[in-house]
Amino acid sequence: MLNFLSLMLISVLAKHASPSGRVQRSIGRTFRSMLTVHNGMRWGSWGQKEMCPTGMYAAGFSLKVAGMWESLLVGDNTALNGIRLHCINPSTKSSAPYDDYATVQSDVGSWGKWSDIKWCPSGFLMSFQLRVEPYQGTWDDTAANNIRFKCSVNAEELQGSGMSWGEWGDWSETCGGRGICGIETMVEEPQGVADDTALNDLRIYCCD
Repeated sequence: MLNFLSLMLISVLAKHASPSGRVQRSIGRTFRSMLTVHNGMRWGSWGQKEMCPTGMYAAGFSLKVAGMWESLLVGDNTALNGIRLHCINPSTKSSAPYDDYATVQSDVGSWGKWSDIKWCPSGFLMSFQLRVEPYQGTWDDTAANNIRFKCSVNAEELQGSGMSWGEWGDWSETCGGRGICGIETMVEEPQGVADDTALNDLRIYCCD
């Protein structure tokens, strides 16, 4: 029978495991190109770039979103707080659903809950589009609200379950490599009694 110390150790290890609980994520993988959009906001700072493990590419994503009821409780809307990429090894399986995958994320805001994963039916994520609310003056700012990705097969679009403030910007360029393989986010730290915006912008990386 497990004693108290053993149970505590298991709890600590589980708390600090990688988001997918499967494959170790990477920050040092070589990338071919970086995708950006022009409508991101500029509150906050860039987090650490995180890459899919070598040989793996992002085929799905999930979002951390502060919904309307949470925003009413805290008195501040932050909308999109985080983005996770879910990476698969194409030599193992080439179509969704996937049971074996790695999860990568950059910096994440303090509010919201994670959504279910949205997968490309086949292929990888290849480009993205960001929905952003511009500066609101004395009103509440939310910055990034939602994201769309296009898949490599049939250019199928996947839309996140984010919020609806702001407008959709232009699509990024399409990956020159095999597919999306990394992410870096700009997130504003909690502002105390001042206005919070959480996720403002992101950079996406592509690999051969």
